[in-house]
Amino acid sequence: MTRRLQRTLRDRRQQRLLNAARQGDAKALRLLYRELWTPLWRYVAARPLSHEDAEDLCAQVFLRFLEKLADYDPARGAVQAWLLGIARHALLDHYRRSRPDRAQAEPLEALARHAGDPAPDPLDAMIADEDARLLHGALAGQPADVRELFALRYAQGLSHREIAAVTGLSESAVRQRFSRTLRELRLQGSEDCQPIDTPGNGEVNHA
Repeated sequence: MTRRLQRTLRDRRQQRLLNAARQGDAKALRLLYRELWTPLWRYVAARPLSHEDAEDLCAQVFLRFLEKLADYDPARGAVQAWLLGIARHALLDHYRRSRPDRAQAEPLEALARHAGDPAPDPLDAMIADEDARLLHGALAGQPADVRELFALRYAQGLSHREIAAVTGLSESAVRQRFSRTLRELRLQGSEDCQPIDTPGNGEVNHA
């Protein structure tokens, strides 16, 4: 089973659980919580936070998630991407309160170490680690917001539409940022960007 198919099946399952939870199904809510906890924890704990702060933030994010269940719109992306969008806002609020200088910083190396899927196949994990290393090298000189977009795309596996929902950008702006950055990397002659799937290299647009 390919990773894309796994993500598709996961997204459909989580949407069914969310719909059931909206109707008051407590079991569906517990299952959804269990499915979403690992990617949420990896996303939050990858930041320079204490264990206690990370736990508090995850609890806050799930509380907001529950409060906003009725607002979920599948047209804007998968359930997991929506949750990460809530987490991103919570992290930015935390940084604004505690460390204003890091409010917009999203280190790629921290994001890329956590792909969001528990218990990966060992070979897949090795490939992912190598891709993350090459991606980090290619993007080392890019601004933090650009590194974040690439991390969400290639580490978290989000579509352009889902990245737009997470970051608050328009989908066209997300696509333009990717195109411009990839063009700059090609002009620089960077071999490190070769693992990145681009439309010219047979990428299937699943946004």
